[in-house]
Amino acid sequence: MPDGSPLHGQVGVLAVDDETGHVQCAACGRWLRTIGGAHLTKRHEMTVEQYRERYGLALRTVLESADRRAQRSASTYQRIAREPKLREMLERGAAAARSGALTVHSRAAIRDTRKRNAQRPERQRMLRELGRRGNEQNRIDFLQRVNERSVELGFPDLAGYLTDRHGNGWSVARVSSELGCAREPLNRLLADLALPKPLDPAHPVEVAALARVGHPTLAGYLHAHPPGSSPTRLAAALGHSVPWLQLRARRDGLDHLLKVGPGAEERATSTARQAGFPDLPSYLRHRYEHDRASSRELHAETGIHPQRISALLDQAGVLRRTDPAYTEQQALNHAGWKGTLTTYATNRTAAGWTIQRMSWELGRSDVCG
Repeated sequence: MPDGSPLHGQVGVLAVDDETGHVQCAACGRWLRTIGGAHLTKRHEMTVEQYRERYGLALRTVLESADRRAQRSASTYQRIAREPKLREMLERGAAAARSGALTVHSRAAIRDTRKRNAQRPERQRMLRELGRRGNEQNRIDFLQRVNERSVELGFPDLAGYLTDRHGNGWSVARVSSELGCAREPLNRLLADLALPKPLDPAHPVEVAALARVGHPTLAGYLHAHPPGSSPTRLAAALGHSVPWLQLRARRDGLDHLLKVGPGAEERATSTARQAGFPDLPSYLRHRYEHDRASSRELHAETGIHPQRISALLDQAGVLRRTDPAYTEQQALNHAGWKGTLTTYATNRTAAGWTIQRMSWELGRSDVCG
């Protein structure tokens, strides 16, 4: 058996050994009876569909040797001979195909799909309305619960409690812990009250932080330190994080006094532009779609949080590999169809194709079922 045929690795070519009938794996050059999922998954970490796409092999190209196909065919006929129910099912299917009943069924399935698609906007509207009602009831229950807790703590109502704790410089985390609630709804309640906002210089938290370092203003505190002082140490003295200090320095036009290195997203943006991409989302889209990089690999490569990577991919209009729409589009690409699955099924049905034949062309038995 030859080893390392000149056809190895070429796109659109499947090498077959004339003596044994074995086929050659274009990825590693090995001669096999079947280039199946086990070999591709364990050795090359790809699916059969990805293998066909990478090496340009058509769906009609059989990835197994002639003797293996003959063995599989004989096994199938033996099973049909010894299983009456299977034989009966095949006969019914063949009879339905000959009589045209299968085509009628396919058209009925397409009509049902169109009907469901037409009803989908109304169903989505109903679901949104139910969700809105549920959220409103949850908000009412939440307000009642935290108001009762405020009274238990000796305050006339929730507004009085929040005003007192806010005036004493309590953090949102500390208040939410005492009330036994989440921070997000508590932030909304604080925003509705006539209290200093988070970036207001008169906010009690900022006043308390500056009192720790003995300065009435943030400008005085930063100017009191030589340029190039560690932002981490400056923030730690205030009892807060570097991003907390950065936000307030930017508010007062003092961010030039904080020499903070670029963040992960800024570094990744610079790398993307050096590579010739206009922005970071375009670069991530190229890596995800063209290079087949996963979200985990992009996180390890850029240092950006996975949730932020997801947001950037959404911003670039990337269709995820976990999205059913992606699977559908890949199947249509395999068939060379530029329209939607509905137009594909309508066209093929009009041409007299069966569901099995359409599924075979798409390479997925679950697409048209």
